[in-house]
Amino acid sequence: MRMTGAALVLTLLGALSGIGPVLAQAPDATREVNITQGSEAGWIPSEELEAKALASWQRFYALLEAGDDDAAHAMMSEGFRAQYSLAQFRSDRAAARAIRGALITRDQVRLNWTKDSPAVPYPGIYVAIDASARFAAVDRFCGYTILYLAPGAQDFTVMRFQETLIDNAAFADIAATSSPLQAQLVWRLTSRSCPNYTPEPLPGTVSDGIEYRTVAEARAAVAAREGIETKVENGWTVIAHRASFSVWSFAPEGAPTYPAVIKRWAVPNGTDNSAASIAMICESRKSACDAVFDEMAYKNGFVPVTFEK
Repeated sequence: MRMTGAALVLTLLGALSGIGPVLAQAPDATREVNITQGSEAGWIPSEELEAKALASWQRFYALLEAGDDDAAHAMMSEGFRAQYSLAQFRSDRAAARAIRGALITRDQVRLNWTKDSPAVPYPGIYVAIDASARFAAVDRFCGYTILYLAPGAQDFTVMRFQETLIDNAAFADIAATSSPLQAQLVWRLTSRSCPNYTPEPLPGTVSDGIEYRTVAEARAAVAAREGIETKVENGWTVIAHRASFSVWSFAPEGAPTYPAVIKRWAVPNGTDNSAASIAMICESRKSACDAVFDEMAYKNGFVPVTFEK
């Protein structure tokens, strides 16, 4: 399945490399401050600096929503403006507003700070602001913005931003032509480009197609079938049953998803093709279960890996 038109907009702008893993946190339990590896030892951004960064972030996006693209472009760093012309910026933002409609809410998810790290291109203070948002025509939106404060400068500039979304019409189209589960999987895998963003959980219908109530019941019944082939892959016990065109994968003890079973099967349709399906029963932590199902669906081609704009 490939999506066209306004189905998916993925914008990656700027040239700043990743800032690295978060290693430190401010001792004040009432205020979360995440500082990345390699930052100046002992440095913690003040509350005033954080407020200034958030004010710049809010001002940048307020200008974009108001259609004042020239002023927003002026807030970007000199290097960013050099590679992203004002004409292209205007065109891109007009297209984005046409797809999304009016802003409903924008929420910061997390702030990650860096100061004078050897991993960044210029000395100074960086803050990556992870965020999510909702618009009139887009319920699924996430991304991040990297702000930069040069030594001696008074104001933050925008050095990079990334926005990932799937508009509501495209989501509904996938749900109608494939399934609601497929639509959710598309968004869950697409939104992996958004740091610290948590998409909506997979629905309970993820188990549809498995004829057993529990993992233990499924394992006992499948293992007792005639004509099965069993092997171990990455610790998982994989049982193939050719007569039913099905493959059953059982999580090993000690895995975050244990106990769990993922069933993959095909239904011949009388032609050279067949309809492939996937389902899961997982009795472990919901987030771990959803993550492993994402991986299995992705690896087995149940989710598209390329998109056309």
